[in-house]
Amino acid sequence: MPTRRFTLLAAATVLALTGGMVAVGAVPASADAAAASVTLTVGKSGAEYTTVQAAVNAVPDDSSTAYTISIAAGTYGEMVTVPATKLHLTMVGATGNPKDVVITSSTYAGEATGSGSTYGTEGSATVHVKASNFTAKYITFSNTFDKLDYPSVTATQAVAIAMEGDRQVYQDDVFYGHQDTLLSWDSTATAQLRQYVYDSTVEGDVDYIFGDGDLVVDRSSIVTVNDGIYSKAYLTAPATYAADTYGILLTGDTVSSTLASNTVYLGRAWEPFSGTAPQLVVRDTSLPAQVNTTDPYLGISSATWTAGRYYEYDNTGSGANANESTRPQLTAAEATSYTASTYLAGSDGWDPVVSGAATTVADRAARENARLGDTRDLAEPAAPATCQTVSSELADPANREFPDALESAAPDTARIQAALTACAGTGQAVVLAPSADGTDTAFLSAPLTVGAFEYLVLDTDVTLYASRQASDYGAACGTIAASSSGCAAFITVSGNESGIESVRADGHARDSRDALGNARQGVIDGRGDLPILGTTTSWWDNAVTAKAEGLKQVNPRLIQATSSDDFTVYDLTLRDAAKETLYYKTGGGLLVWGLVVETPDTALNTDGIDIDSSDYATVRDSWIMDGDDCVAMQTNDGADVHLTVADDQCFGTHGISIGSETTYGLGQILVAHNLIEGRDLYGTESSIAAGIRIKSYAGVGGLVQDVAYVDTTMADLQYPIDLDPFYSAPTGTTAIPDYAGITIDGLFATHSTAGAQEVVEGYSADYPTVLTLRDVHVDATATVSQYAQVTVDHSDLSFAGEGVAEVLG
Repeated sequence: MPTRRFTLLAAATVLALTGGMVAVGAVPASADAAAASVTLTVGKSGAEYTTVQAAVNAVPDDSSTAYTISIAAGTYGEMVTVPATKLHLTMVGATGNPKDVVITSSTYAGEATGSGSTYGTEGSATVHVKASNFTAKYITFSNTFDKLDYPSVTATQAVAIAMEGDRQVYQDDVFYGHQDTLLSWDSTATAQLRQYVYDSTVEGDVDYIFGDGDLVVDRSSIVTVNDGIYSKAYLTAPATYAADTYGILLTGDTVSSTLASNTVYLGRAWEPFSGTAPQLVVRDTSLPAQVNTTDPYLGISSATWTAGRYYEYDNTGSGANANESTRPQLTAAEATSYTASTYLAGSDGWDPVVSGAATTVADRAARENARLGDTRDLAEPAAPATCQTVSSELADPANREFPDALESAAPDTARIQAALTACAGTGQAVVLAPSADGTDTAFLSAPLTVGAFEYLVLDTDVTLYASRQASDYGAACGTIAASSSGCAAFITVSGNESGIESVRADGHARDSRDALGNARQGVIDGRGDLPILGTTTSWWDNAVTAKAEGLKQVNPRLIQATSSDDFTVYDLTLRDAAKETLYYKTGGGLLVWGLVVETPDTALNTDGIDIDSSDYATVRDSWIMDGDDCVAMQTNDGADVHLTVADDQCFGTHGISIGSETTYGLGQILVAHNLIEGRDLYGTESSIAAGIRIKSYAGVGGLVQDVAYVDTTMADLQYPIDLDPFYSAPTGTTAIPDYAGITIDGLFATHSTAGAQEVVEGYSADYPTVLTLRDVHVDATATVSQYAQVTVDHSDLSFAGEGVAEVLG
């Protein structure tokens, strides 16, 4: 799936860890399938149909029999139309998790159709449902058209779903787009058109809930996408017929945004035809500070909101302002006529509203939106089936160097890549295995690409060595320059639902551990410590020279996955990367489990794991030693949301870090039950021995909130806590670091180095760091602080300085 730029959800509770597992609940889809008379299946393989449209086409027209289309996990790149003749139809994501089943396109209104016309707004819809009595559950409906990629396009409407039928229900779904995400539409004023969206997520930036039907969005998450296209967001654009009592109702929802204050508008009046009187009610909904509190309604073209029917009732949050005259409020008596049930009842008394409608906004926030960390229902990965096996033809060299003749033309590149190309899309693995007699266990390769729906798996004793020939990675590789770009990664991942794994040795066997005491498993060796072929200089030497000269080393990352949803790294050892070890960018759904990184802390810029501009990622049960951040979370192109780093051990690193780029915001982050040790296993103290670290600076700063560190154990650190908004020289006067909500709940630091201190600084009085400390105990109690609001409960730390306010909890 193309890049998704998610924004932050407001959090109120810390997600619990139960037995080391993230405690979340997924609703099984089995009950839905059981209720249908006929079930059709869709999947990439092993199903009746490989596309959703094919299954829809197979449903008989005007049938009295109920049909269910069960869709297996996968990303389905297609435009789907459900004609009005497909009655009593239900679509169900088979896993019970909408993240797993994605129907997506990138069509936009101004795009040519091939017949001399353009798609138009309604025609741009990824999914167009014209049928009545339609239900969809556990599905993501996505339109990924991105104006940043098409700056000259003006007709940028790009609909994720067009709802054009009566009595439609959407439950536990995700609707993603930019402009005009979710459309409720009918072309006649006399038609009865009712749609019910419940317990779902709607994302967009301009008029992304819009239309002329009776549309209820109930107890759902409404998210404004913040990706640099627009500086403002508009939630709704009702175009209700004047003859209709009801239009759009938002009830019991949670609205979230990372835009600036007063830049989010609840609605814009839209009058695309005569006889309209736009109608919108926003009630019992949590509104963030970004909502324009005095003028939340606007018009489109000549339309004015005051000519329509706009009301609010009992909203909460910083964005609610019931006393403002420009925000008409319903009375308690009037509010009884503006409920989900009244909007949907129509002439036949239809009532699809899920019981418990009286649940408060706070209850919903605690149950769904406010949970920190990766809220997916995760389990330890299982070994994929084998597509092809590639056997080793090289003995493992004693010094990790092969003869120059082999190094100059890595012999295994073509064999491995051919197998990966052949197995792409199968959901199965290319397995690198020892030779038949077990004597050969090495592979030597130039850069490789892992595609969609496939895995690269290393057998237990196998080592995959990265080429030492700089030109294999690109013409600029191995040089020193003003920019570090110019090198391909050793392994590039370029597709969804893929992974790199290995087979771990039996833990009870006598030889089940490697030389550093870690589990023996397949190894990918970047050989950053060895000379670049034809030189006496290693990749790491290159980095040292670059730093001394104020420049950048042009070295290859070991693994890079970009825009790759649902990427798994499991039971794998990564050793001596030339630069960053594992880099994950602009994706959704990373799972790292049982990773071992064995790189000394003297190797510059060799971060263990980088998570950049991504959502829903978990790093757990991993052992990481490297020369930079243990795990780093940053936002170069979009927000980081719903990340979990749990039950990990870090040695000789720069800590578990957020930043330095926080431009697009980070939130819903849980860092729990981790060990951070300042020395690596060779006894070397890290050059920046930090533990909990948030770093940024003016020009690349942004909002960091709803971040919790739970039960962290530390030793041999210089900075157990380091919250620094002045990490580097400013590159601008905007994009200011704003650490607005950090909680450290349980921290124990011992054997801190001489002169160790805790740093808690805010950027200014306008951007104070807001920190809560509970049960925080350190042996280095010296603090450096300014512009901070610190709540301290059971800790031996105290804070003072310019702009510092300390409250005892």
